[in-house]
Amino acid sequence: MEKNEKIWNRRFILLFITNLLVLAAFYASIPIIPIYCQEIGITGSKIGIVLTAMSVATILFRPVAGYLLDNFNRYRVYLLFLALFCLSFPAFITFPIFGVLIIIRLYMGAVYSVCGSATMTLAGDVLPVQKITEGISRFAFTVSIGMAVGPYVGLQVQSHMSSKASFLTIFGISVAALICVSCCRIRYPKVARKKFSIRDSIYTPALPFMFNMMFLMIPYGAVIAYSSIFAQEKRLSAYLPYFYIFLVLGMLASKLSTQKMIDAGCHKILVCLSLIVLILTMLSYLFMATGIHLLVSGFLFGLGYGILQPLFQSFVTGTTDAPKRGVANATYMLSYDIGIGIGSLLMGFLRETLGLPVGFALTAIAYIVGAAVYLFYADGYYRRLKKSDIRV
Repeated sequence: MEKNEKIWNRRFILLFITNLLVLAAFYASIPIIPIYCQEIGITGSKIGIVLTAMSVATILFRPVAGYLLDNFNRYRVYLLFLALFCLSFPAFITFPIFGVLIIIRLYMGAVYSVCGSATMTLAGDVLPVQKITEGISRFAFTVSIGMAVGPYVGLQVQSHMSSKASFLTIFGISVAALICVSCCRIRYPKVARKKFSIRDSIYTPALPFMFNMMFLMIPYGAVIAYSSIFAQEKRLSAYLPYFYIFLVLGMLASKLSTQKMIDAGCHKILVCLSLIVLILTMLSYLFMATGIHLLVSGFLFGLGYGILQPLFQSFVTGTTDAPKRGVANATYMLSYDIGIGIGSLLMGFLRETLGLPVGFALTAIAYIVGAAVYLFYADGYYRRLKKSDIRV
C-alpha cells in the first residue's frame, strides 16, 4: 500500500470528506426518525424501542467489525458496508411498519458499526507512521463535526420537507460519501485470515481509553437526546437549530486554538481544561433561561468535545500497529455506543424524577469520574506506551 509523507495527502482528504458525510447523514436521521414514527402511527415507548434497536446492534456487532477489518481487505469491506448503510435510508419509507422498522434499525446498527470503525482504520493506514498521532487527531475532528452538523441538518431538512423527502435527502448525502471514498482506491496486500473468536475481537490495550471515554460520552448522550425537549420546556425552541451551529463553531475554535498543543504533547493540560469547561457548562443548565445562554452552552460544549474526541482517538491509533487497528478502533468506538446509550437512558429517568435542569447538572459527575480515570491511570498508561514505543 502506497503512503505519502504528508498528513493531508489525497487519500486522507478523501477519507476526511467521506467520514464527515457519513456522520452527517447518520446523525441527521436521529431527529427525523421519531417524527416519522409518529406520522405512521408509532407512538410512546415504541419510538424508544425503534431508536434503541440500533444501539444494541452496534454494540453487539463492533467485535465482528474489528475482525472483518483485520482479516479481509479493509478498503473493500468499507465499500461494501457503506453501500449497505446507504440502503437503510430508503428502507425506512419503503417499509413503514413497526416490526420492520426495528429490523431496519438493527441492520443499520450492524453495518454502521463497520463503517464507523473502518474510516479511522483506513485513515491511519494512509498516514506516514511518524505522523499518525497528529494525523488521527485531525481526522477524528470529523466525528466531532459530524455529530454536531448532523442533527442541525436533520432539523432543517425536516422543517422544510416531508419525512419521506428527508430520508431521500439523507440517502443522497450517504451516496455522495460512497462516491467520494470510491476515488481513494487503497490497495492492501493479502492477509492471513484467523478464525473469529470473541476473545480476539476485543483489543485489550484499547480498553483503558474506551473505559475513560465512555464516561465522558454520558453527558453528550444526555444533551443530544433531550436538548429539543429541554428547549421546548424553556420556550427556547427557536434557538435550538443555532445551538448546533454554535456547537460546530466551538469545535472549530478548539481545533484552531489547540492543535499545536496537541502536536506538542500537552495532553494533560488540554484534557483538564476541557473537562473544567464541560463541568461548568452542565452545571449552568440549572439556571438556564435565555436563548443566549443556550447558544453559549452549545459553543462551550463544542469547545470541550472538539478537544477530547480527537485526542482520545489519537491515543488509540497512535499506539497500535497497522494489522490490529481494525479491532483496536472497534473496541474504542464502544465508548461512544455505551456512553451515549447510558446518557440517553439515564436522562430519561432523571427527567421523570428530578427534571431536566437538575438531570443535566448531575451528569457532570460522569466528567469528574472520567477525569479521575484519566489522571490516575489513562494518562500514565498512554505515556508508558509511547515511551516504550509499544505497538501491540
